[in-house]
Amino acid sequence: MLQNCHLLVKWLIDLEKHLDKLSKPHPDFRLWLTTEPTPKFPIGILQRSLKVVTEPPNGLKLNLRNTYFKIPA
Repeated sequence: MLQNCHLLVKWLIDLEKHLDKLSKPHPDFRLWLTTEPTPKFPIGILQRSLKVVTEPPNGLKLNLRNTYFKIPA
């Protein structure tokens, strides 16, 4: 898993080139990337990806509840 990919967009261009070279990846190969929206994210990676979007819960009550459960006991 590669997290915060929006911070290293230049590196993602290199990653895209390496992924292009994979002629026959293993059927179980998975690459997980996390990113925030950025217009500079390589289109080639996006086109070959399954995208999953997570959004924070709406409303003050849910936000307070989530914050409460993140506080160490």
